[in-house]
Order: sequence, then structure tokens, then C-alpha cells
Amino acid sequence: MTQPDPNRPLRVVLGEFQTEDGFRRAVTTPVELIPAAGIADDQIAPLLTDADALISRRFTAAMAANAPRLKLIHTPGAGTNEIDFNAVPPGATVCNVYGHETSIAEYVFMTMLALNRDLLNMDRRFRQFDWSDRASGPQRDLHGRTLGIIGLGQIGAEVARRAKIFGMPVIAATRTPSPDRAAALRIDQLVGLDELDRVLANADIVVVAVPLGPATTGLIGSDELATMKRDAFLINVARGPVIDEDALYEALAARSIAGAALDVWYRYPDDKVHGAPSTRPFHELDNVILTPHIAGWTHGTFAHRWARINENLRRLATGEPLLGAVTGS
Repeated sequence: MTQPDPNRPLRVVLGEFQTEDGFRRAVTTPVELIPAAGIADDQIAPLLTDADALISRRFTAAMAANAPRLKLIHTPGAGTNEIDFNAVPPGATVCNVYGHETSIAEYVFMTMLALNRDLLNMDRRFRQFDWSDRASGPQRDLHGRTLGIIGLGQIGAEVARRAKIFGMPVIAATRTPSPDRAAALRIDQLVGLDELDRVLANADIVVVAVPLGPATTGLIGSDELATMKRDAFLINVARGPVIDEDALYEALAARSIAGAALDVWYRYPDDKVHGAPSTRPFHELDNVILTPHIAGWTHGTFAHRWARINENLRRLATGEPLLGAVTGS
């Protein structure tokens, strides 16, 4: 990797959703910082003319129009689906960062427990002094219920580890299954994504944790949802479009699956306008927990991510190999 000019600090453009205060608190590598939150892609392009690094979850052809010095495009999270890899300038490296797997695994079990006990609806009923939940029969334990995990990266692995603490059998589907991986995570059955239906048909709770890409967009549609048990729950912490939007709404509205927790969506707000996260009224359903993509939004996650970004900026300045390099394949 070509080292930037050692006679000046790194010139870093800080893109959307990243606060200047957070950057300055965490990053100790000497840099010249250029805040660019809320700036349109074609307006960011001139800022990149002399930039060594861009920190942003987005990179487009419009942003790449004139970036001859750019050596690092660093996403502030794991997702790279908004990076146009065809537009990445020669000599630039794209890096991502994880650190959210613990937070998201905790979210998964928080919502799993709430769904399994119908916690939110029970709370609403009892606020009206309705004691009927005591008369409706005993509730189910998580212990002994089968957990299905779709995607066994960092998030899926953390969920699998915690499932064993709850006494849950685990079955999983991943792109590259192996007996060693299954043994290391104590997974009872591990199959490829081509056998996804086996997981869906046998799981009491399904956690979706695959990255979004051409092979996983619409991975779960109406046919796959129809494979699930009627009393099964689905938790999506991957990306919204991994599950077909209309098929998911119809399955939940018809209660052909028991319920869901959704933290990832089909529409997102810009910096000024908030709105519905879907074209379908998920918010009208009482068997869904809805959250605004905050499963990994914790102090621990951000501390880890800023530390990794700081380390990669240091490595960029010294010409050392970068951590977390990814390609578009």
C-alpha cells in the first residue's frame, strides 16, 4: 500500500451519521478532519480531491468523480451494501468493522424472551387491570425450544453461543458449513443455505443474520415463510430486503407465523424527514416488536468501532496493512 504524504496529517472526510465530536474523542491519529454529514454525493466529490480517507457507509460513482489520493474508504459498521465497489478508485481499500455482535446477540435474546412470553401485550393488558393471562394456561420456556440461525458470521455465532446457556438446541444454515464450525459452536445441525427450508421447518424461533447481497436479497419469501411452524417466531437483525416485505407482512397479519421482532427495514429516513419504515402497516400488528435499527447501537459497539477506525488510520499513515479489508465479491 502506498503511504500518504508523511509531511502532512491525513486528510479525512467524515460522512453521514458520524459525529465530529465522537470522532475527535476517539481518534488519536493526527488528521485534518473534514465533516461532510448531510452533504449530497456530488458535493462530497470536491472534498475528496485531496483526501486520504473517507469514513462513510456510502460510496458512489458521483463521490468518486475526483478522488486521486483516496487510499481508504472505511465504513463505520459491518455493512458494505451501499459501497459501489466498481467506483472505488485504484489504490483505495474498503474496510469495515464489526464489534456489534455482542450488542445484537443481547437484542436477539431480549426480543426472543419478550415474544415467547407475549410480554408487550401482557403489559398492555395488565395496565387495564386485566388478569386473564393467569387463566390462559402456563407460558412456554425457551429451554428446549429449537433455535434456527440463518447466517453464521459474527452475529450468528454470538447468538448460537448464548442459545446453549438457555438450553436451546441450535440448527443453522450458512454459506460455508463445516463439521469443525458446528463443533466449535455446539450446533446440533449445520447445513448450507441451499438447505434453508430444513432450518425453517424445524425451528421454533428463527434469527436472520446474513449480510445483504445479490444472493440473499429476497432469500426468505412467501414459500419459505410457509415452511415455518405456525407457532414460530422470526427475528430479523440482518437487512430488511433479506425477507420479502409483502410476504412477511402477509404471514404476520394472517398469523401463519406467530410473530416477529424487526430491527431492520425497507425504507429509511434522510437527515430531515422521518417516516414509515415500510410500505406495509407493520405498526398495526400486535404480534410484532418494532425497533428503529438500534440492535447494535450501544456504547460497547461504538467504542470498539472507533478504536478500529483509529487503528486503521494509524496504519494508513505508517503504510502498514489495514484491518478488515473487504472486496465487492
